[in-house]
Amino acid sequence: MNSYLFSGYARLPQDVSHQNVHRRVGLVVEVDDHGVVTACSSTLLMDLARDFFARLLIGHSVVTERQEIEAAIHKYYLGHSKAALLFALHQVFEAVDQSAPFAAKGHEA
Repeated sequence: MNSYLFSGYARLPQDVSHQNVHRRVGLVVEVDDHGVVTACSSTLLMDLARDFFARLLIGHSVVTERQEIEAAIHKYYLGHSKAALLFALHQVFEAVDQSAPFAAKGHEA
């Protein structure tokens, strides 16, 4: 297998529809051995929100394109869960940095 799974979680704001279902948003990202996102899933309630957020990440590197990913989220994702998703994404970045496959290769953000 040539991919790795990373996750991050963050508390949701009170004013989002899925806060009653999930108190936290979960973000799971699959990356290939180069750090490029190949799949992304979240606990966002609406299919469109989940799919849209995934499209912002898929094809981009969580190793070398972090600023570009965050800029795209800031520009295009205008949903109420944006801050929570960014926090969860930062947890993913930290997990990547601490993982043996990427730390061993000397990847730095």
